[in-house]
Amino acid sequence: MITRILQEEEKNIYNSIIIHPVQTWEWGDFLISQGHKVYRLGVFQKGKIISAYSMSFHKIPKTRFSIGILQRGPKINQETVSNIKKIAKDENAIFVKLEPDVYQKIFGQNDQEKFFGISMDFPGLVVSPKVAFFPHTYLINLEKPEEEILVSMHHKTRYNIRVANRHAVEVFEKTNDSGFEIYLKLLFETTKRQGFYLHTEKYHRDLWNTLKNTGTIHILLAKYRQEILATNMFFALKDRFFYPYGASSHLHKEVMASTLLMWEAIKLGKKLKCKSFDMWGSLGPNAKTTEDGYGFHNFKKGFGGRLVQFVGTYDLVINQPLYKLYNIVDKYRWKLLRLKAKLFRH
Repeated sequence: MITRILQEEEKNIYNSIIIHPVQTWEWGDFLISQGHKVYRLGVFQKGKIISAYSMSFHKIPKTRFSIGILQRGPKINQETVSNIKKIAKDENAIFVKLEPDVYQKIFGQNDQEKFFGISMDFPGLVVSPKVAFFPHTYLINLEKPEEEILVSMHHKTRYNIRVANRHAVEVFEKTNDSGFEIYLKLLFETTKRQGFYLHTEKYHRDLWNTLKNTGTIHILLAKYRQEILATNMFFALKDRFFYPYGASSHLHKEVMASTLLMWEAIKLGKKLKCKSFDMWGSLGPNAKTTEDGYGFHNFKKGFGGRLVQFVGTYDLVINQPLYKLYNIVDKYRWKLLRLKAKLFRH
């Protein structure tokens, strides 16, 4: 097998094998627009591409060092680690964060539970103290008939769908610049109200402008009495459907617009011939009501998907002394960012 860096003219063969939105060539273009350096690598066997992944390097301001990130890529092996390490050293990376799009466990009842036993035991690889993607998610099987998906939902979720229908909540797709502006406005209203950290408006605009013509993005809006109450952005890639971003108004919570929107998203995923719906992240199997994000976790859980655990988040350490220092500084930086978000909540 040969692994090599791919060039622009190989974009199509790269995308032909990628199965997660953040690994697409276009997402790499978006990262480049944010000032990061991106490498796309292809793994070839007998001249045919069999695997591919991209990683980005983010400069630490006022230093010559960087941080590498490889999110939702393929299964890691020793050759992958060696290739990443070579590039990371060229980029003066302190470490490279790895979060493979690989399941470690699918939770279920008795014999339905599956454990895959994937090993991440490679030299220089340590469990990361900080995750980017949640290590768990809910996965809905879109190959089931609508009736079966409804039956698998929590009874309260089904009831809330009926409530929204009784109130004549309307859900429709508006995947264009106008729909994006509505989505973005409500997204930042939600962020301010709930007091959590979010990327800048420029980040979201650049993401939209880079990806809007790829056919992967779908924006759904939920309307009640001529007012938009909820809006979500979804990604469809190959046979997978994803839910990365959502927002909702504080008005008319009683009409359950967000619940109906998600049900219509499930139906859209089926219409697009997707086989699974990845909710993009959740808490774990023993989630507590006191945990941050429990409300969102419980909302996703209500749609009846299987809880999945990924192999986790690991750091490939290149510079051990600086790695320790970086984690100390980064810990306090994020505490300040979260405090700032809460202070400006109202």
